[in-house]
Amino acid sequence: MSNGDELAKKEELLKARREKLSKWKSQKARQDVIKAKIATTSVNEHVPIIEKIEDKAFADRRKKLQAWKLKKRKETEPEAPEPISLKPKKLKKNKKKKLTFDVDYEVPNNQVIPLFKPPISSNDKIKLESNDILPHPTVRADSDALDCFMSKLNKQKEEYDSKSNKLTSIDILDGDDENNGEDDPIIDDSDEKQAAHYKKIAKMKQLKKVTEVKYNKTELEPFQKQFYTEQEDVHKMTTEQVEELRLDLDNLVIKGKDCPHPVTRWSQLGLSTSLMNIITSTLNFKQLTPIQAQALPAIMSGRDVIGISKTGSGKTISYLLPLIRHIKAQRNLEPEETGPLGLILAPTRELAQQIYEETVNFIGKDKELSCVCCTGGSELKEQIRILKRGVKILVATPGRFIDLLTLNVGKLVNTRRVTFVVIDEADRLFDMGFEPQITQIMRSIRPDKQCVLFSATFPNKLRSFAMRVLHKPLSITVNSGNMVNENIEQSFKVCDSASDKFGVLISILSNQINKTTQYLQDDENLDEQSDEKTIVFVASQHICDFVEKQLIRNGFEIFSIHAGKQYQERISNLESFKKTKNSILLCTEVMSRGLNVPEVSLVVIYNAIKTFAQYVHTTGRTARGVHHGKAVSILEPDDIAAAYILTKAMHNQLEKQPVQQVTKLRAMSKEFEDGMKNGKYMLSKGFGGKGLDNLDSKREQKELKERKQYENISGESVTKKEPVKEVDNETNNGSEEDVIIPKLEYTIIKEDNSDGSVIYSANININDLPQLVRWEMSKNVTLSFVKNETGCSITNKGRYYPPGQGPETEKDPPKLYLLIEGKEEKDIVLSINLLEEKLKEGMKKVEYQTIKSHKF
Repeated sequence: MSNGDELAKKEELLKARREKLSKWKSQKARQDVIKAKIATTSVNEHVPIIEKIEDKAFADRRKKLQAWKLKKRKETEPEAPEPISLKPKKLKKNKKKKLTFDVDYEVPNNQVIPLFKPPISSNDKIKLESNDILPHPTVRADSDALDCFMSKLNKQKEEYDSKSNKLTSIDILDGDDENNGEDDPIIDDSDEKQAAHYKKIAKMKQLKKVTEVKYNKTELEPFQKQFYTEQEDVHKMTTEQVEELRLDLDNLVIKGKDCPHPVTRWSQLGLSTSLMNIITSTLNFKQLTPIQAQALPAIMSGRDVIGISKTGSGKTISYLLPLIRHIKAQRNLEPEETGPLGLILAPTRELAQQIYEETVNFIGKDKELSCVCCTGGSELKEQIRILKRGVKILVATPGRFIDLLTLNVGKLVNTRRVTFVVIDEADRLFDMGFEPQITQIMRSIRPDKQCVLFSATFPNKLRSFAMRVLHKPLSITVNSGNMVNENIEQSFKVCDSASDKFGVLISILSNQINKTTQYLQDDENLDEQSDEKTIVFVASQHICDFVEKQLIRNGFEIFSIHAGKQYQERISNLESFKKTKNSILLCTEVMSRGLNVPEVSLVVIYNAIKTFAQYVHTTGRTARGVHHGKAVSILEPDDIAAAYILTKAMHNQLEKQPVQQVTKLRAMSKEFEDGMKNGKYMLSKGFGGKGLDNLDSKREQKELKERKQYENISGESVTKKEPVKEVDNETNNGSEEDVIIPKLEYTIIKEDNSDGSVIYSANININDLPQLVRWEMSKNVTLSFVKNETGCSITNKGRYYPPGQGPETEKDPPKLYLLIEGKEEKDIVLSINLLEEKLKEGMKKVEYQTIKSHKF
């Protein structure tokens, strides 16, 4: 298109625009006439004059605009017959009445009376927006509407011209013409910033990240921790007597300084009369268990405690009694405080519900104490309603507690009053991948809190977490040599096929029912004691559903629980299992922790277990407290890992089993043990949770398995060094790996500053480590991780020297090392432990790279 054509087109557009401007001027002239008429007429004639002067053209224009907007709404909005049918009724209901004025009112001379503006209702809003005669809402009544409109256009043009010189006055008119004479929307930068701010808030809510609270120690409200005073007979015990007593209490092992002496009677704890009545009369606890005998005085003394004890040993009572006594001594909640004062975290909903029920039993009718259970799957609205009233004890799963902490921008639940924290089944929490959530929660609670951890096993990753969170804890381990409850009668059955395996299950359940029926026939007075429940554990949800259908077909009444079922269904089935006598529960590992049903006398492990910890907790569902029970494992010929675990766990009870079955079990165990020695097999050390740590371990296991396979194929040995055994900390039994892990060389130095503060430091030599290991330990990702976890400062120092070389003079830089500096010695030790984990990862990478470099 030529320049002449462009100019002609612009002139035509400009001409059309001038015509529109002339219309505006005519409208202005009519408005001036209306104002003049009104100024010279009495007030009671205002409305008739407006009706007479109103031009027919304006009425036609309003009708067209209303018709166009109605058509536009129909195209963009879905059909809604009900609101449309109700609209005329609203219009009749909201019909305006004509204004009436006092006849005696006189208008002063030379004064213009403004028009009356009735309030704008929602129904009239559309009409007013479409009426071009009325001035803009933000424009004064005596101002010129056209001038305001043109000034707005000029302002928009100036804003746009400041950013770009391409827009002309004609371009503005063109854009206005495209919008049917309506104003162009003005983009405000503040609106964009506000939208970005809301988007950021929405993203933070989606992440549900708990904000770390920085506490000022001088502003923290003091609270009491010490509630225990040793009685004279306990205090006078000699060191030899204490050691003998701990040996009698199921071989108690204590780690930590200044641990109080164990007690043997409830009366030695100094409990209140009401609590003593509940313990001895209501709950019928006549004697303390080993973990209670040592943990109760330690926790009541205000110490942080790590309790490791077998299942069913009374760990719940060990922390509930000190928790209740601790909370009753604190200041009551103010009307604006929601609490809690005590927090109990559990890995599963069922365990949290069970702890809540135990807590309610101890609280009884005490109105000063209030407790709530908050878990996923239950109604959040009801939990919020209870929390707003204020609670002192909160039992929760980590995910739901973080939900509560992030609700209402963190204003619903405040952790500033939390002074006592309990983490029950702590190893399972970490194995299920809850470590990031637990860390977030702990960072929001005051640092001088009292914290206790309880579990049946204590893996390494939980040990490092305890060093970060707990302050000089006491570690109490009960019967560390044998983690399986001695009150459990263990047995097994090796089957030839899967069908044979299901037949064995039918036989076991039938014998259990027949035995109970025989007891009832022999003695009618055994009705109270005849409740012998059974739990059958399977490996997955699909197997659980399949076995349930098959058992129902064989005439058994089954209650089934697994993670795939609805929460209410799980709770209902669990309650029915508890209330129904001689009932059978079919479940997955979701119920292997913390389930306390004393009537369970038989546990059947239908699918082979994979870890020692799994076997300990699964069998621990029976023989709760002082009761006895049985645990039966059903194996297939290829379950050699489970055979190895059973051989180790049942070493004292194998002689009671049939000789033929023991021979098969030992042959399977021997096959697995030989496979571990040559790298063909490896024993799993975890439950297989959903955490990122589990993904890393899976990857490492796969790499190790591939490396061993390549080694067997090549017939060559990767290293001539003797393999080092890695002992499983959970069970003192583990696997052998041909990975040589060198020890880090370091020394911890304590320095006193001039201002009285103390700084600890350590030099870790990394110069002589393999290159991949040096990179793994000194890369920024590793150093940042250690800094964030411990708060220590880590710096690369020195220079790398090849093997056999070193600094020749004192002026030469030393060999490459890492300098760690911190305010507390425990932070330095924790940093070294984390670096040792990176050392192991680096050594495994070195071995893997060595295997890849071989030619096959």
